[in-house]
Amino acid sequence: PGNIILKNLKNHFRVYPVNPKRDEIEGLKCYKNLYEIREAIDWAIISLPAEKSVNAIKECVEKGIKLAIIVAGGFGEAGRKELESKIKESVNGSCKIIGPNTLGLLMPSKNLNTIFIPNVKYKKGDIAFVGQSGSLGVILMEELAREGLGISFFLGLGNRLDMNENEILDFLEKDENTKIIALYLESFFNAREFFEKCKKISSKKPVILLKAGKNSDGREAIKSHTGRISKISPNLLRCIMKQNGVIEARDLEEIIDFSKALHKYKEGGRRIAIITSAGGMGVISADYISDFDELELAKFDEETIKKLSKLLPPFASCKNPVDLTADATNEMYGKVLEIVSECKNVDMVLCLLQFHPPKINEELIDIMKEKVKKVNKPVFFCISGVSNEIMEEAKKELLIYPNIRRAMRAMNCLAYRKKWLEKDGKARMEKMDGDILTLLKENGIKIPEQSIVEDEIDDISLNYPLVCKIYSNKIYHKTDVGGVILNIKNRRELEEAIEKLRKKFNEKIIVQEMINGVEFIVGITAHEELGKIILFGLGGTMAELHKKHSFRMIPITREDAEEMVNELEINSLFNGYRGMKIDKQKLIDAIFRIAKISYCKNSSFEINPLIVNEEGAFAVDIKFV
Repeated sequence: PGNIILKNLKNHFRVYPVNPKRDEIEGLKCYKNLYEIREAIDWAIISLPAEKSVNAIKECVEKGIKLAIIVAGGFGEAGRKELESKIKESVNGSCKIIGPNTLGLLMPSKNLNTIFIPNVKYKKGDIAFVGQSGSLGVILMEELAREGLGISFFLGLGNRLDMNENEILDFLEKDENTKIIALYLESFFNAREFFEKCKKISSKKPVILLKAGKNSDGREAIKSHTGRISKISPNLLRCIMKQNGVIEARDLEEIIDFSKALHKYKEGGRRIAIITSAGGMGVISADYISDFDELELAKFDEETIKKLSKLLPPFASCKNPVDLTADATNEMYGKVLEIVSECKNVDMVLCLLQFHPPKINEELIDIMKEKVKKVNKPVFFCISGVSNEIMEEAKKELLIYPNIRRAMRAMNCLAYRKKWLEKDGKARMEKMDGDILTLLKENGIKIPEQSIVEDEIDDISLNYPLVCKIYSNKIYHKTDVGGVILNIKNRRELEEAIEKLRKKFNEKIIVQEMINGVEFIVGITAHEELGKIILFGLGGTMAELHKKHSFRMIPITREDAEEMVNELEINSLFNGYRGMKIDKQKLIDAIFRIAKISYCKNSSFEINPLIVNEEGAFAVDIKFV
């Protein structure tokens, strides 16, 4: 590896090879050790076995070198954490370390290449890649080059003994050569800090994350690769990425597809128009749209349909998807793209170019190139029936994907980014005085009238129907153990309920006015990696039927709260399902205000259930953590 790195660098930098067994390497004088070099050294690349790397770092520190890249593996990922500890002790903050177990660093604009894999086929460009897999980065660089895209920065993080992804994000945020940031991570050095930085950066540059280790097999594989496992569940991670504007990629293919789209277009809306000369392809495309959260089939206005009907044959479809049929011509395709893109109800266009109809020929590519230049909306292409040579030439100017599925995923990426950029990402948190219960009431969260039963019930003056339940911090889910009795209609039933609970539990009894509505759970807790987070989901018996939950990092915005409600996919509850009447806006307000109180008071608690009806939100049971 060392010889390959030396060849990469020697024509661009003043390089000093160090090897006690050689006098010369690649035409350069070779030194026995670092102390023989009289000049000041800026940084060192250590291409030695793990044990020898430890001694080499000591020399680097004594020489005053400020940056060292340790190439070798065989450290913490191989169960030898003591070697990493020795390096940390030697460095003690005086020298920054990249690695160990790293493929290296690449900055084409600086002619800096420490990658030890020979003949990597990459192009200079504006996409940065930071990852815990060097080989994955090499594959990405070569695939991007095939698509005509290039790299501005590459770094293999390795074991992250010192330098980590959060420090690199600080650099990439300011790097003028970088327009898109992509990462592959198996764990987070500091997850909360990572997402806070991503939120800041995403307003200026898109951030794409491929996070590995989503199941037990993947996490087990990580142990032998980089040795550190994240404890953030896939659903929690997805929610936090959405909150902070991070684009989720599920594989390397999606990083490439998303980068292609983001390189050509900054953003794109959700309303999609489809143009095809094969009706079946249009139907398949329309079906695909329903698989994506951020996309919908555009509805043409009357003016657009009128223009299309004048242009197309009477047996063609002028609605969306537009089917030109086998009677399509080059000019027809071009004119339809022009008409559809002018429709105010269309945000993006998918053109399915089939070269099989008899009146279509290679000139269609040039027509589309000219039309796309005049269209101010993203236009995606799937092309079939042309030679590889024509396809490669077309890729230079048109955004082409090999199939509908991949094109739709990239379109969804652009729509997601537009939606996030339009959000008001600032969480405004004013100072609050008072205890949690008082603040809940002051912020519109109602608390049902209640009374704790010590001995007699004569002094209870609550309105029936009532709820009777045990008053205990030891028992978390009171309903599961029979610690709650509902719908108590009179004094006799109340006495019976209290007696029943006293016989079963040695706890105090609380009597509360019964609230009808839909039960939810809102909880704030401290996550090991993310800090304070808020959970929202259905509560009570509904929770067993609908186990989906939504999460966000505290603090949140009102838009975050609205997204949390939408992510549960419970719109039927707001539309009178089984006679239920819920005010959605009051639910959103309640979530936002509960999060705000938690943040301002630095307190963790759970409201389960939070009952919501037409009148508002009621915190029926509050447990402090």
